[in-house]
Amino acid sequence: MEPHETNLAPTEETTYCAVHPDRETGLRCNQCGRFMCVACAVRMPVGYRCRECVRGLEDRFFTATSNDYLIVFSVCAVLTGIGAAIVKATGIPLLFLILLALPAGGLVGEAALRATQRRRGRQSANIAIAGVIVGGLVGGAVQTFSAINSAIDRLGLPPDAPRPEVPLDLVLRSLITDLGLLIFVGIIAFTVYGRFRMRM
Repeated sequence: MEPHETNLAPTEETTYCAVHPDRETGLRCNQCGRFMCVACAVRMPVGYRCRECVRGLEDRFFTATSNDYLIVFSVCAVLTGIGAAIVKATGIPLLFLILLALPAGGLVGEAALRATQRRRGRQSANIAIAGVIVGGLVGGAVQTFSAINSAIDRLGLPPDAPRPEVPLDLVLRSLITDLGLLIFVGIIAFTVYGRFRMRM
């Protein structure tokens, strides 16, 4: 053996993250073997995997179609709109409103899941929240508009007198200042989101 060979140490090749080529790493995905940095690694029960492999695994469970998204939005909007109109009409005390909103949110979420045969997509939870908020605000606005019209009818205006128009800003002000309605819709949105994010 020649003298210079005894001083040679094994050299390790520097490896970099497949997504962030400026970050050195020695961590590999235990599924595909690609190098990944700490920011790209996802801890799984079987070890660390890259986000692409995790996404591929999740895609097996996300089977919703665009029609399912429409159904989720519609069911959440209609049911929350009905609930918001009832809340606006009855003036339920805030404490009872909070207690009522939790099971109401569970029912809305369950109804939307059953309507799609429990198919979920990556955006199902977000679309459900959008449906809840839109439905809640529209339901509250419709009830407010109806209540103002009823108040005008009770004024006993002469038949030939022009009917006053309902000011849109009055309806909007009634919505954004109704703390009970906003809390009711917010709790339903939170509950529905949690329902959709639960594991199958």
